[in-house]
Amino acid sequence: MSTPYIISVMSHDRIGIIADVTAAIKALHGNLEDLSQTVLRGYFSMILLARFPDGTTEDNLRQALHAVKDLAMFEIGIEPFNETLPAPPPPAAADNMYVLTASGPDHIGLVATLAEYLRQKNINIIDLATRRENDDYIMMFLVSLPPTIDVAKLQHSLKIAMEAVGLEVGLRHRALFLRANEI
Repeated sequence: MSTPYIISVMSHDRIGIIADVTAAIKALHGNLEDLSQTVLRGYFSMILLARFPDGTTEDNLRQALHAVKDLAMFEIGIEPFNETLPAPPPPAAADNMYVLTASGPDHIGLVATLAEYLRQKNINIIDLATRRENDDYIMMFLVSLPPTIDVAKLQHSLKIAMEAVGLEVGLRHRALFLRANEI
């Protein structure tokens, strides 16, 4: 048997954080199952799921992570992973994965407005990255569309709805988006 934990780490960015965190996990015989990491304006953030031998406690994990050079100053969250929660929906089929881009003058509520629109259309946000450049706000969503949705109608209604808040939007199939943006 094994004990799964969700671990989050946040700190000022520096080279080697992932190496340090994963080395501490390895030292406790932990096995990584999933990991997501990003740097936002100089702040490093990571969340991961790892399984440890039974008997590994949150205190063991915290001690191992704080023992690593420079990790004592990090914000570290550790929580047992609840495997009794309802199973997540199966991964979205590649056919239903789209990239939604939006940009426009920055003002309060842009992400909230677009996220609410997507919720009302039963569209799941898989990934999201945003940034502010000068007075503009730029968003890139990876979304999973319901298989029965009419993409052309969605593109039209999305354009109309987001023009009302000053956003230009684009919705392209993920495969097409990746192909068009290859270097």
